[in-house]
Amino acid sequence: MPPRLLTLFGALIIAVALWGLLRGKVIAGARGLRSNYYYKDDNPFSFYGFILIYLSLGSFLLYQSLR
Repeated sequence: MPPRLLTLFGALIIAVALWGLLRGKVIAGARGLRSNYYYKDDNPFSFYGFILIYLSLGSFLLYQSLR
């Protein structure tokens, strides 16, 4: 995959994680045509788990694009 595309995907995934931290909800898939969210107050373990997954995946993609 081209490095520029990896950089774009990595930055986008990190932005989703940071936006989720600011809003207090993070997207966690879809059910049909409706998005499924985890909220910080309702399910903090899953919320922070998805934030951690998004940050690690975005960081890995950025690392691969610089290599």
